Amino acid sequence: MKLDETDMKLINMLQENCKQPIKNLAAELNLSIAPVHERIKKIEKAGLIKRYVAIVDLDLINKPLINYCNVTIVKHNKELFKEFELQVKEMDEVLECYTVSGNYDYLLKVVSSSMRDYQDFVLNKLSTLEMISNINSQFVMKHVKFKTSIRV
Repeated sequence: MKLDETDMKLINMLQENCKQPIKNLAAELNLSIAPVHERIKKIEKAGLIKRYVAIVDLDLINKPLINYCNVTIVKHNKELFKEFELQVKEMDEVLECYTVSGNYDYLLKVVSSSMRDYQDFVLNKLSTLEMISNINSQFVMKHVKFKTSIRV
């Protein structure tokens, strides 16, 4: 899909606040409501917008501890990778999971309510997966920057 300048501005506006009324978007773009609505539908249909979400405050839901967890799989084997990924997708504590290059195979972003809660997660969930040979944890001490939007 080829994006024009108006499409890019619209996507950026939706990334900042997807709940704002189309009327407001139209006014900002100097368009009427119908063409803005059509542009949004075109952008969604093309798959540029994967989904709309609400970002919650982790402190307010008692999940203030953020951890980046490096995981090494015992043997590089397609079936082990697939099984690990299926298992991780079922773990509510894991917000993100990436296959990475370097000394580790995966990078997980894990949230928990406390160090004890994280320890319980590692001991009773993550380390029970037999395909894991190593887990390395890094705890976030301070949020310096957090955003979900990317300028198009």
